[in-house]
Amino acid sequence: MINLQVELKALEAMRRKLHLVFPAYITHIRFPRYKNMVAGARIDFKFPITALVGANGSGKTSVLNALYGAPKRCSTGEYWFSTKVDPIEEGEGSPNRFIYGHYNHGIKGVVETRKARVRKVRNGRENPNYWEPTKESPGDDMIMPAIAAGKKIDGRSLDRWNPVARKVVYINFRKELSAFDKYFYFGKDPVERSNSKAPKSRRILSKKDLIIRDAGYLAKILTLGDTSLALYGRKLATENRLLSKSELQAISYVLGRDYTEARLVRHRLFRGDGNLSVRFKTAFGQYSEAFAGSGEVAVTSCVIQVLASDIGSLLLLDEPEVSLHPGAQERLLAFLARNAKEKQLQVVFSTHSPHLIAALPDDAIKTFVQLKDGSFSVIPSTHPYAAFRHLGATNANEIVVLVEDRLAQAVIHQALLLIDDEALRKLFRIEYLPGGATALLISRIPVLMEGPSNVLILLDGDQYKGDFQHPDEIPAVKNGELDQVIFEAIGTTPRWLIDGDGGDGNAVQKIATQRRYLLWIYENLKYLPSSSPEEIVLKAADQLEAEDIGKSQKCKERLKAMTQKSMGGDLTSEDIDKYGAFLLGQHRDASPELGQLVITLKEFAGRVRPA
Repeated sequence: MINLQVELKALEAMRRKLHLVFPAYITHIRFPRYKNMVAGARIDFKFPITALVGANGSGKTSVLNALYGAPKRCSTGEYWFSTKVDPIEEGEGSPNRFIYGHYNHGIKGVVETRKARVRKVRNGRENPNYWEPTKESPGDDMIMPAIAAGKKIDGRSLDRWNPVARKVVYINFRKELSAFDKYFYFGKDPVERSNSKAPKSRRILSKKDLIIRDAGYLAKILTLGDTSLALYGRKLATENRLLSKSELQAISYVLGRDYTEARLVRHRLFRGDGNLSVRFKTAFGQYSEAFAGSGEVAVTSCVIQVLASDIGSLLLLDEPEVSLHPGAQERLLAFLARNAKEKQLQVVFSTHSPHLIAALPDDAIKTFVQLKDGSFSVIPSTHPYAAFRHLGATNANEIVVLVEDRLAQAVIHQALLLIDDEALRKLFRIEYLPGGATALLISRIPVLMEGPSNVLILLDGDQYKGDFQHPDEIPAVKNGELDQVIFEAIGTTPRWLIDGDGGDGNAVQKIATQRRYLLWIYENLKYLPSSSPEEIVLKAADQLEAEDIGKSQKCKERLKAMTQKSMGGDLTSEDIDKYGAFLLGQHRDASPELGQLVITLKEFAGRVRPA
């Protein structure tokens, strides 16, 4: 059984030595001029697995095409080429091009290779869609290395760095169809030949007729177990084999089924060449791809290609979630993570699925967003929740921030305005609850800790008693002292939600509840970086007296006096809070405390993952 979190943790440990672990690792790619990408767009690959997220037509597949063409003897022109309908326009002296970074051991640093679309004559035929490495261009912000004359460096050719030498495995899941699906859903209906001498009972008049006929040949191929069957002097199958134990185990794991056997056949039946058919066997019987889900064949093809890939390959996957349910998507990611670790694969995939990105670190999620001029840019690091919102998933999970009062709520809103990513800002819902800190600590947290972990409580700084201790650091011999530990940490005693009857059972239950409470506040309870929201407002507006620093009540009185002077008349607490919010909004950028709150909010969002 593969554990996704374990595999991702192992990859996380490789971050600082990617160039040592992963051969020819591509560190980044940037686009001075390329399709509909904004000029200068850049993607950094800081984690061995990278997810490209965005709406349809936002450039995700275009980036995969560029990555495909990055290594030696590979060309982006295989996937992007000019036609009369969709001509590729080139600027004057500014061809479509991309630049990517990779580590060079000769100079012990990252170098860049530039690949551009050029016209090339090959075999007497002009090819306007040829992509080749070109010399460094200062206009593209490329560094011209200072290399002594005559000195040779491996990977360097005169005025350029050579492309990386690595194999590329490119799997487009929308095209990973079985022979049956290809023909049944996309093939042409057969045309009856007028000169046919075959009896009507044997004539091919429909797709069904052709499938029935070719299925007879396929059955013989499966029975033979080899590629010897021929028709009109031509072998019908080019591959015919049982899947290996490792292949079968991986497919069973990803799909959540227990396959006892699977036979793969590549053949020329169903009016194709190189078509794929798979006969699966389980404890309940056997069936071909005609009765299998399309996801079964796609996963089978993917697993076979990944397991057969060379060490250090670049693995590109286009929408791997196609035809897979959420559980299978998550297990597919775990399978990819395991092989990324064991075979040093660099994995990049495009997706619209929340289930494929929920567990990834933020900087492994690259979100494509459209700018006002229609071009697309890339957000370098995106929390999964924010990525869902960029995809229009307005019902994505929220992060709830609970505070003591209305002004504290306004302070958090002002901090959120300092976050550039609008989708990330919208993840947070800020609420204040009647009763202040006491109500939150005594009655709210015991309820909240029974639910999801996406709630952050931010109390005023004057409530801070010291850093919390992780419950795992408290030995069992001190279980009888947990009431005192909690009181010293928060200054009060919570109302425990445990059974009302007495006895040893409830004592054990109480200890378990107390430890969960300690863990919850350790992870979900933080404090404002000042005694009160009023102090944050006054300091930002440069109205905080030195003798009032750290004194919550003095700051409240000072803000009230300022509100009275500004607004006059009878004041309510709501009037003071509104004036404080207005004042802080005017001086938002001058508040280091708001900057600290941004860090707190981002760090908490980084820990919380979609359910």
